[in-house]
Amino acid sequence: MKKLNKIYQKLNYILISLLVCFSICKAVIASDNLFIIQGNNFTDSNVIISLLKNIPQNLDEEYSNEIIKVLNESNLFSDVRVKFLDNKYNIIVQEYPNIRKMYFDNNERLEDEELRVIASELDLVNLNNQSLNLFINETKKIYESFGYNNIEIEYYEKYYEKTNTVDLFFNISEGEITKINKIIVNGNKSILADDIREIITSKTKSIINIFANNNFKPINIERDKYTIINYYKNNGFLDVNVETQIEYLKSNKVNIYFIINEGEIFSLSALRIIDENNILKPRVIDYINDKIDTFLLNQTFFSMERIQEIKKEISSIIINNGVDYFEISLYEKKENKNVEVLFQVNSITPKYTNQINIIGNSRTYDYVIRRELGIVEGDSVYQNQIQEIREKLISLQLFESVEVKEEVLDEDKVNIIIEVEEKQTGTFNAGVSLGTLDGFAIVTGLRERNFYGTGRSLDFLINTSDDKNQFKLITTDRLSYENDANISYSINYKQEDFSNASSYKLDTLSSGVGINYKLNKNLFHYIDLEYVLKDYSITNSTSVSNSILSSSGKNISYLIKNNFRFSTLNRGFISKKGNYLNFNNTLETPTSSNNGFMRNILTLKKYYNKNNHIFSAQAKLGNIISLSNNDILTDDKFALGGRWLRGFDSYGAGPRNSRTSYVGGNNLAVTKFDYSYELTKNSNFPIYINFFNDYGLLWENKTTPTNSDNSLRSSAGFGFRYYSPVGPIGFTWGFPLMDEEYDIKRMFLFSVGNID
Repeated sequence: MKKLNKIYQKLNYILISLLVCFSICKAVIASDNLFIIQGNNFTDSNVIISLLKNIPQNLDEEYSNEIIKVLNESNLFSDVRVKFLDNKYNIIVQEYPNIRKMYFDNNERLEDEELRVIASELDLVNLNNQSLNLFINETKKIYESFGYNNIEIEYYEKYYEKTNTVDLFFNISEGEITKINKIIVNGNKSILADDIREIITSKTKSIINIFANNNFKPINIERDKYTIINYYKNNGFLDVNVETQIEYLKSNKVNIYFIINEGEIFSLSALRIIDENNILKPRVIDYINDKIDTFLLNQTFFSMERIQEIKKEISSIIINNGVDYFEISLYEKKENKNVEVLFQVNSITPKYTNQINIIGNSRTYDYVIRRELGIVEGDSVYQNQIQEIREKLISLQLFESVEVKEEVLDEDKVNIIIEVEEKQTGTFNAGVSLGTLDGFAIVTGLRERNFYGTGRSLDFLINTSDDKNQFKLITTDRLSYENDANISYSINYKQEDFSNASSYKLDTLSSGVGINYKLNKNLFHYIDLEYVLKDYSITNSTSVSNSILSSSGKNISYLIKNNFRFSTLNRGFISKKGNYLNFNNTLETPTSSNNGFMRNILTLKKYYNKNNHIFSAQAKLGNIISLSNNDILTDDKFALGGRWLRGFDSYGAGPRNSRTSYVGGNNLAVTKFDYSYELTKNSNFPIYINFFNDYGLLWENKTTPTNSDNSLRSSAGFGFRYYSPVGPIGFTWGFPLMDEEYDIKRMFLFSVGNID
């Protein structure tokens, strides 16, 4: 069999060689009969003739135009003329000189070899203007992608007449990277400018985020434009229009304007499901209709994102009730700013996955993508799954773009082709804050969302201030293929100085493992197990609390933490609208050094915005109990003052033995009411005036402190907040209305970077 294969291969080779020889001979014969070619000193005549197709047997004037067109398009010749001579086509060509070498000067951002690769990919092999201009323009675009918008490229040539070749010398003036000075949003009446600045990729730089990439890239502006349009459409504004303007400044900076015409909001008037083929049982339809009714109660405006979410829920219900091969078609009907949505359920002939091919992931491992698919080779697949796969992969924030295609092999078999374009997933951030409460603090952080292509995230944080140093490392990965839960591992070292408030210092080393997952779009659940080692150093044994004094030295704790977080707050630095609820339950096991406790904290926030008038109400409720009827350690209790009770110092209000012996309490109740108004309309760096009224109560200890009357505290005041180019700056004047003589007041607060 092997001998037969070799014989077969030799026969194929001989046959192909004969065909090539026949073609060349035919071309030569045609050349002798119809063509005279002149000026081709370096290009073989047969090569030129091979470019010509459909050669007529007799001379044809119209075909002479075809010859000129074809040879010009070959980019081999700077000039082509055709004449008739001796009953033949007389083709006179002037050849482009071939490029022998290319040299580059003053290019720092792109290396010589990178530029030569670009030229090779564009087939820049000879000195024709079309290819040369294409190379220059594409090189400029690549420079623009890095923020170089003033790039100038000049060249000159050295010609070698004997070989008809040239050396090209390029002088590249890169200029400086263009930076974004301001991002101005105009015309937005219903969506906050902060929300828009948060979702776009173009950013400005401030002192609290000095490593933000504020390079101006025109391609990003177009992407941002469509991001804003999609965001508006998902909030009911289906006729939205967004235009952009770029203002170039003398400082090599730009101001970017997004001009928005919102249009009117569309309402979701009805949502119905139709099952004309009776695929579903009546009880399933009733259950789906109940889901739809609940959805309509909570969704007044039309949002395709929310429609897709309820569509997924309905698909899951149908699958869980034993129906596998179906599809849900979605139809919209617009009328008078109302949208009616129809879900039609149809049975389908199943298609099975033959292969799943992933393209473009040069860094990310295949398994990171495959675990999001929900299908493997051999599984049935339908159109809804294709869209879900794309959405899940985009939500990973690892890819710039994702395309999922079906390659049909036969009636019931397809290949799934997933094309991804990876993006930069690592960020380094640094910032500073300065204030009367926390002093000077530096916060730096490194985050990588795709560590070595594994899909694992890595977060490293350093937070240093006058009385606190913290180093934190967290890594997070998917728990398993079967669910969307994440598992995280953390290690945290913290040094805190409570000398002025409570006469001790505390070093804490903790490590833990946790699981978190999304219950719905806005609700998250976290559960963590932690091992904690605390080391208490007493700075004044005469004033420190008895519980801290008795715990001096090293103490071990084992913690179980449960946390539920619900948030619909707007994006950005300034909270303007939405709700926030966070419930945290912490259990220190009885095997810990201090025999354990249970602590519960409930935090509530409500923001309302109307024409730049912002109203907010915030509350925090806390309780901690000992599992062994011991006195709770001071650092585990609750404190009152500072940002949660303005007009009082941190650890300024509540039970204490002396000025340097703050005790705290086992129960906490505090509320804050704020009214803010923007003094600078639609500014990129707004100024707000703020009026507030705070109330707080801290009570109960096992042993009664020297000063502990468990009375209500309150304060009122005003302030200014300036969201400046160097970060948010806050000035606050707070005046205690209800206080005790032993409380420590702080009527003026100033802060840069952290003003909440």
